Amino acid sequence: MRSLKFKIHNSKLTIAAFALATALLATVSLADAQQAKKAPRIGFLAEGPASAFSSRVKAFAEGLRALGWVDGQNISVEYRWWGNGAGSSDALAAELVRLQVDVIFATNTPAVLATKKAGAKVPVVFAAVSEPIEIGAVASLARPGSNFTGLTTINRELMPKRLELLKEAIPGLTRVGHLANPAYALHQPQLKEMEAAARSLRMELQVFEVRDVSELERAFVDMARARVGAFIVQQGPPFLSIRRRMIDLAARGRIPGMYHNAVFIRDGGIISYGADLDDLFRRAATYVDKILKGAKPGDLPVERPTKFELFINLKAAKQIGLTIPQSVLYRADKVIK
Repeated sequence: MRSLKFKIHNSKLTIAAFALATALLATVSLADAQQAKKAPRIGFLAEGPASAFSSRVKAFAEGLRALGWVDGQNISVEYRWWGNGAGSSDALAAELVRLQVDVIFATNTPAVLATKKAGAKVPVVFAAVSEPIEIGAVASLARPGSNFTGLTTINRELMPKRLELLKEAIPGLTRVGHLANPAYALHQPQLKEMEAAARSLRMELQVFEVRDVSELERAFVDMARARVGAFIVQQGPPFLSIRRRMIDLAARGRIPGMYHNAVFIRDGGIISYGADLDDLFRRAATYVDKILKGAKPGDLPVERPTKFELFINLKAAKQIGLTIPQSVLYRADKVIK
């Protein structure tokens, strides 16, 4: 009889242990499922090609990683690129809205405008927007008051400095061409700033309109006829996506150009000056982190750049017979020889 009781008791223990193990496994599985379900998704919207953004994508990922967020582990990033036949910014922004991501990283002005047009209600962070107030993304830099926030490139404020540097790099320069897209949302306010800066430097500024690559070649023919000594490029579409063709035409026409970021110089342009975009993208990760932890974008002030870059491609300058003064070269953050 004792033996029988012992067996029954043992059987009860086994059943209890099995039930406990099953419950624990179910709890762990449920926790894993909930964790996977709750992993935030970030929509990344940028003008391509992706190769032009490699250092900035890396900087953004590094910024997130430093704050404990790793793509493929506790977050997922949905990348969407437009340009060079890869779809439109409007269509891709609408796609990210339909995906119901937790945060949209609308990298620059066209991306922000597309996201606004798509009616995004989720938080939107930007990193390279020149005029966030002008385009209606935020009410003010100190208090955005909307679902948009991030960092500004203060591009318009830097235009006088770009013209000044161009004049120093090309002594005797008096006539400058301005490659600009009149359809760009910020064309008029930027043009006013450019014209004022040119007048203060006693330079003549002439606008050459470029809406797409089909108008680019004509613009360079017209600049040659106008005998401009150099040109400066508007920050905005389509110039990033058509940069290689533009740089090639500039080299053929032996017309030096001033650009707004270093990717143009790495591809053969001569000089650029602007905010350090890698730094802005790295700092943008802090906004994403705060928002994922519960902060409201409307309460996060828009920040200005703290680092600026002067890049010079000395090799490209020599190829068109341009000698850049040592006083300018000494101030450069990077010189490509």
